[in-house]
Order: sequence, then C-alpha cells, then structure tokens
Amino acid sequence: MIPSSSPPAARATPRPSAAPCWRRSSAVRPSEEAARQAEARAEEEHFRTYRDREYGKPGFTPAAPAPAAPAQQPAAEDARTLQMPAVQPAAPAPQAAPQPKVTAPQPVQTAPQPAAAPAPKHKRTAPANSYKEAEAALNERIRADHILLSNPVVVRGLGLAPVIGAALDGQRALMLCIAALILVTFTRMLAVAVCHLTGNRFRPVIYCYTAALLYIPTYVLLYALFGADLTLLGIYLPILVVEPAIVKRMEFSELEPVKEALRHGFNNALGMCVVLLLVGCLRELLATGAVFGHVVMHNALLPLAALPAGGFVILGVMAACWCAAANLYTDYKHEEVRRLYADRKH
Repeated sequence: MIPSSSPPAARATPRPSAAPCWRRSSAVRPSEEAARQAEARAEEEHFRTYRDREYGKPGFTPAAPAPAAPAQQPAAEDARTLQMPAVQPAAPAPQAAPQPKVTAPQPVQTAPQPAAAPAPKHKRTAPANSYKEAEAALNERIRADHILLSNPVVVRGLGLAPVIGAALDGQRALMLCIAALILVTFTRMLAVAVCHLTGNRFRPVIYCYTAALLYIPTYVLLYALFGADLTLLGIYLPILVVEPAIVKRMEFSELEPVKEALRHGFNNALGMCVVLLLVGCLRELLATGAVFGHVVMHNALLPLAALPAGGFVILGVMAACWCAAANLYTDYKHEEVRRLYADRKH
C-alpha cells in the first residue's frame, strides 16, 4: 500500500497562513481609503472657504475645520476595518478635487464680457440714415418755432382779418392780443381734452363750441379792462371764434396730448400777438405819428396806413421781409447739417 501522508500535509499548510494576509490587506486598504477621504474632505473645505471668501458676503469669516480632521481619523479607520462596503464612497473623491480648478477661472472669463459688449454699440451710433434723422429733427424744430420761423400770420397766413381790419393802432392791437391769448390757447387745450373723451370724434363741432363758450368770459374780461373802447374792434372780436388760427387744428386726425396742445396753442397765440403789436404800432406811427397815444413824429408819413388798404400793404411788405429772413436762416441750418454729416462720412 502507498502511504497518503504527503497530500494532507500539503493542503493543510496554506490555510493558517492565508488568514493573516487577508487581515493585513483589509487593514491596509481602509487606512489608505481614510487618508484619501481626509484629503478630499480637506480640499472640499478649502474650496468652500475660497468660494465663500471670494464670492460670498463681505462680512464672511471662514472657519478652519482642518485640525479637526486628523482627530476623527482613527475612529473612522476602526469602524471601516470591520465594514468592507465603506470602501465604495471613494468614487466622489476625485470629482471634488477638480472643482476649484473649474470655478476659479470663471471670474477671469466673465470679466471681459461687459467690456466687449459696448464695443459694437459705438460703431452703430452713426447709422446710414443719420443725416435723414438730423434733417427731420431740424425740420421739426423749425415747425415748432411759432414765433419766428413758423409764424401763424406772416408765414402761414392765418388770422389775417383782425390784423388788417382791426389792428389800426397800439391799443386795439393790445385788446386783440389778450383775446387771442385766451381763445387760441384754451380753445385748443379744452377741445383736445374733450376729443380724448369722445374718442376723437365730432372735432369741428367740439372746436367751434369750445371757442364760442370761451368767448363769453373773454369778452367780460376785456370789457372790465378797456370798458367802452372795446366797441372799437367791431365785428373782428367775435370773428376770432371761427378764426383759422383757432379751428385749423380740427383738420388733423392725430390726437395730441393735452400738455402738447396747451404748449402749441400758447406758442401760436404768442406768434399772433407779436404780429398784431408790430402791425398796430407801425400803422399808428405811419398814420398819426404816435405810438399808444404818445406823439413821436409831428408829421404823418403814410395816412393810408389807417385804412384796410394800408394794412394790406404794410402786412405784405412785413411778410415778405419776414419770410426772406426765415428762409435764409433755415437754408443756413440745412447747409450746416449737410456739411457736418458730409465730414463724418469721410
């Protein structure tokens, strides 16, 4: 018989030596994993403190949790030597480390963005139609100048009847000025306010009735100021109710704001007053040699000025000189705009 002593001895020898190797590997792996976890935790705390210091509140004071990590490290090692599944949380450790590298350059990338955004805006400040816009703005300023460049009487030919028929001297011109200021200004403002309520309908009726209603307090005020001299105006005072300078606005379908209506009405009234006073004083001076009853010259240069025919002549000459001066000024401004934008193109 063959003895069987050698095979059992060979199988029994590796079993006692395998237990210490497993215990050594299990003891080494948790310690390394604990060290990695501690490093990841320290890097994460460092990143949080950097983030809170750079992008957090101004009064933030970061804590220093670094010394507390080594004190808890032995307890974690003892607990993880008995439980092998604790090795699995090692996956998020390499993800937390590159976070400071990604977020730190972000302020450097966002800083040049606001500076680069306004750069194209400066290039677009001078569009191709800038000359047209400047020309339109100049035309709007000329049209809004109701005293000199766009006077309602000598430039647009409105309100000629009172100027020619009633403005024979300075006193009558002054009475017409007060009446025009009240009627032209407040008729336009009140009519526009009523048109806002009615949806911009019945404009002719609203303008005429508004002027007719305002004529009553205007007449009372003028009678209190000038008394019986108010009768010298005759029919030219009530004819202001239907004067084109007052009711001309009803032809336009656009409904302007009440403030703009008040401003435009007052400017039109000022333009009428300037022409009324100039024509009245000039006619009185040429016909009688006096201004507002005060004698300036003892000889009458043009007695025809006291008649409506003389009013036509004086107003025609004044309108021609006025329009010539206004046209020279507007042509100069238009040429100035052309030269300015021609230089900018080159």
